[in-house]
Amino acid sequence: MKKFSILTTFVTFLALILGNLVVATNSGDACGTSWPFCNGSVIPDFTDYHVLIEYSHRLMVPLLAVLTFINAVGAIYKHRKRKTVLILAMLSLGLLVFQSLVGGFNVLLGTPPGFTTLDVTFSQILLIVLVLLSYSLHEKKIELGRTSWSTISMSYRTFIIGFSIYVMQVILGAFFKHSRASNVMLDIPAVEYLIKSEAIANMVYSLHWVATIVILVAAVWFVIYASKFKYHVTLSWLYLFSLLLNAVVGFVIVVTGNVVVASSIHMILSTVTMVIGASILGGYWFKLQKKPI
Repeated sequence: MKKFSILTTFVTFLALILGNLVVATNSGDACGTSWPFCNGSVIPDFTDYHVLIEYSHRLMVPLLAVLTFINAVGAIYKHRKRKTVLILAMLSLGLLVFQSLVGGFNVLLGTPPGFTTLDVTFSQILLIVLVLLSYSLHEKKIELGRTSWSTISMSYRTFIIGFSIYVMQVILGAFFKHSRASNVMLDIPAVEYLIKSEAIANMVYSLHWVATIVILVAAVWFVIYASKFKYHVTLSWLYLFSLLLNAVVGFVIVVTGNVVVASSIHMILSTVTMVIGASILGGYWFKLQKKPI
């Protein structure tokens, strides 16, 4: 069951990458509103790369739904006596339903400005839950002494604060883009706007960068303690490195005017960072434990 859970998480990751490409390349309307097909056809015109990206994402969603359902039911059946597994499995099913409904309405409504933020929110939280579910199926624990456990717990609390802010930052960043606030700030024309005020756009953008500083400080703190006590060393450095890359690419987007390539890389990096952060969290909650006295 553990291997199947990892497979489900990997497919979810791929689906999110495709979804990111759909948004970054503005391919959301390429298949029209004839969901789940593309422009009313089972086999559409693939000469348009927008159609290829959007339809590939649409085809990935049913596969993800089936895998997530099997993964959750299997986890509940085999580990129903473990409360954490039960909660995470049920939560993954609920999030899958909500995310599918939001994605479907997004297409049927013609991707109204700001609405895609909900799609991003539910899909990212689903990814986190699936990573945690995979870790919750681990049965081998690493026992730590009382002193080590106390220190490590303190550093993880710092990480949890930083990672929680990061999740909110990703959602805020999605809102900044999909509300067209980014178009207002960068003077890029758009057909529809949810936010038209430049002052509000600048405020959202400023909050995004303030959050980045807090997240980086928390990540550096975690790297120091992880390196000192020899736990999650690789993941802590990967997390910090991915955050720094995110910040650099975000700066490039502003300087270059939100180009497609930079925007795509930024979204992919955000999803990778989410997986790394969730893995650190899962390792802390489900693989470490304090030695009994």
